[in-house]
Amino acid sequence: MTTRQTVAGIQGPEHAITYAEALALHTTRAAHLLGEDHLRGTLTPGRLADLTIWDRDPARCPSEDLRDLNPTHTLVGGSFVHSPADHS
Repeated sequence: MTTRQTVAGIQGPEHAITYAEALALHTTRAAHLLGEDHLRGTLTPGRLADLTIWDRDPARCPSEDLRDLNPTHTLVGGSFVHSPADHS
């Protein structure tokens, strides 16, 4: 989304969006689209705590490295569903 890079090359570079726009599309805007913005989309008391923790900070990672990020932990409803201990 931020680079418009595909396996076939850069497609529609004029449609690239910022990191902040991409983050919103995957969080608050996705929850709104699904009609679940009262349940998820932001880390707010009383809402589902669904989140992914990455091996590097995506906000500080060069755009070309974003596709190589690996999740280290995933929480759904506030409970771990994936962590390094799952693979030991």
